[in-house]
Amino acid sequence: MQSTPFSADSSIGQILTFLQRNGEATIRQLETELSVSTTAVREHLINLDARGYIATRLIRNGRGRPRIVYSLTEQARDAFPRSYDTLVTVLLDEIARQQGEDGLTQLLDTVSERLADGFQRSGNGDLESRMGNVQKMMESRGIPVEVQPDSHGFTFYACPYHEVALEHPAICAMEKHMLEQMLGHAIRSDTSIRKGSRVCSFSVATGANTIALVE
Repeated sequence: MQSTPFSADSSIGQILTFLQRNGEATIRQLETELSVSTTAVREHLINLDARGYIATRLIRNGRGRPRIVYSLTEQARDAFPRSYDTLVTVLLDEIARQQGEDGLTQLLDTVSERLADGFQRSGNGDLESRMGNVQKMMESRGIPVEVQPDSHGFTFYACPYHEVALEHPAICAMEKHMLEQMLGHAIRSDTSIRKGSRVCSFSVATGANTIALVE
């Protein structure tokens, strides 16, 4: 999960933190919290609104002028760090402890097939088309991918599960199995970020190693 582009101790970072903790606030409340001018608060809110981080609503109190209150959008909430990697690692540790490494591998194989089924119907079209669909799917997850159609190769410039994979190499096997299900061909792992390479690269086996596509 990405973090917000603002430091926590900056004025704009304090606005984000205040709204996260309190739900919503008026400009006057933010002035008091930050001890800054109305103009400064408005400038920060304009900046946050341009990023899609701020939502507004009107509150009417009797006959007086309505007040504008500000809150965080889901996009802003998603930008705060979350400890998913730690939770997933602990869960996998516990599965391996209770069911053994073979049980963990079997479970991850099932997960990989569900991921492949959920992301696509890449079975349509030739191999190059399916490789293009895989590229789009990975990039939708924030993973830059380069495809070499002529050599039937992939290069992934980031790992979606890096911290977890360091503890559980079976995660890499799960991702590889998912790609095979999507492409309908076995693939070979040539380089691995987990093993110290700058990228993860794969080669597609286009010979007899054909795999039934996920339907």
